[in-house]
Amino acid sequence: MAVLDAIIAGLLVGLAFAVLAVGFTLIWGTIDVINVAHAAFGVLGAYLGYFANTRFGVDPLLALVVIVPLFFAIGYAFYATLVKKLLSQTEDVAFASLVLSLGLMFAVENSMISVFSADPRLTKTPYTAVTYNFAGTAIPGGRLVGGAVAVVTLATVYLFLTRTYTGRAVRAVSEDPEGAALCGIDRHRVSGITSGIGFATAGVAGVALSLFYAFDPATQLSWLVNVFLVTVFGGIGSVVGSGLAGVFTGLVTEFTALALPFEYVDLVLFGILFVVLLVRPEGLIQ
Repeated sequence: MAVLDAIIAGLLVGLAFAVLAVGFTLIWGTIDVINVAHAAFGVLGAYLGYFANTRFGVDPLLALVVIVPLFFAIGYAFYATLVKKLLSQTEDVAFASLVLSLGLMFAVENSMISVFSADPRLTKTPYTAVTYNFAGTAIPGGRLVGGAVAVVTLATVYLFLTRTYTGRAVRAVSEDPEGAALCGIDRHRVSGITSGIGFATAGVAGVALSLFYAFDPATQLSWLVNVFLVTVFGGIGSVVGSGLAGVFTGLVTEFTALALPFEYVDLVLFGILFVVLLVRPEGLIQ
């Protein structure tokens, strides 16, 4: 039954990693910005959900009512105040944004250490204490809830991109910025919205992943490995690819932890990332 346990756990946690990666890949694909601080904001979302629960008695999922718009505003401001200037001052936006966000990543991590301390935290709610049995496999309630939040979030992002005017504008800017501008689409407004959505989904993913694992400020580095693996494997800008690649990443994580000590998980993920980059850097799923 250990194999079935790993499959179920991998599917659920993989969906949560897909949510973390989908915002990263949307920002990269639409604005050409590589935001390596993305996972750090995911951990920040986990902390906000945790303290909403422990300090104010608010369920982490209810805290998303505040976390999502807050992170959307931060993402929009990130584009308007920093990225927009990069677009006008450099041609290599991807590299410049990587360097800029690297500094932001360490600033966010060190701020979390200063404010929250480096002690590991574990989100506990009434449903995380419940275990459900499926085919003889015990499934923690927190993982089921986290997986459900991930499915709803991925579906919402997909429907937004395919069924709304703004979502189609995001896809147009991603595929052909100049052509989109000729059609009357405000590139900066659309890019700001995309950045806001990317940060908002990072906050959701952080809350979802906090129902799976204990976390601390340094956890963002481990999450960042998964973000890059999902993005590279699923293809830049692809929501469906992120979902499938997230599940793959979750399965690799759980099966590696089943066969090897947990500290080898990141090593295996790095190895797979290296191989995928060599074989098909544009993404295996696209």
